[in-house]
Amino acid sequence: MQKKVFYHVLGFIMVAFGIVGIVTSKLGASPIDAFNYFLYTLTPLSLGTVAVLLGLSVSLLCYILERKRDMIYSVIFLFMIGVLIDSWKFLFELMPLEFYESFYVRIPLAIFSLLIVSFGVAITMTTGLPSLPFERLLAIMNKKINSVKWTKIIIEGTFFIFAVILGTITKQLFEQVHVFTVVLVIFTGPLISMFIDIIDRKKVKGEIIYAA
Repeated sequence: MQKKVFYHVLGFIMVAFGIVGIVTSKLGASPIDAFNYFLYTLTPLSLGTVAVLLGLSVSLLCYILERKRDMIYSVIFLFMIGVLIDSWKFLFELMPLEFYESFYVRIPLAIFSLLIVSFGVAITMTTGLPSLPFERLLAIMNKKINSVKWTKIIIEGTFFIFAVILGTITKQLFEQVHVFTVVLVIFTGPLISMFIDIIDRKKVKGEIIYAA
């Protein structure tokens, strides 16, 4: 169990890094992260706090739909993600703002962050421990819709609309809804699946062992 928790937390550390890296690159974030960012710019709250509050709202919805008590573990992990996002954001901001103005920095940062966040999600999905609220919502809705593809489209499409509205209000729309938003929508799923296959193969070979 200790190894499971270790890898689960490691996955969250990577996910938080990837989220902050993509947001910092300002080439386009995922619909949910773009929504969080615009909400963050409209409030005195930190980016991590906004992510936690949105996650709590999703957790409540998941509990209403499924009534499973282990949702409490998802909430605990959610608070961890919030702290990690703010920690990575603090570290990123130690660099001068001019450093992130060059496309020679922003493009590699965005691509690297995409790989890191995809690998982090893959790790958390293979530990067998409770997933984050949005992953649980995806699983719950998929039971009713019976299509992961359409379930993701509904969730991401909804938050894309919200993000565009908030981005228009803040006049920062193209900082977080841009070309890389499309890249994330297209490639995140396949990358996560690829990394899950790699992790599963390594587990079979004994290179990664989760001890119960």
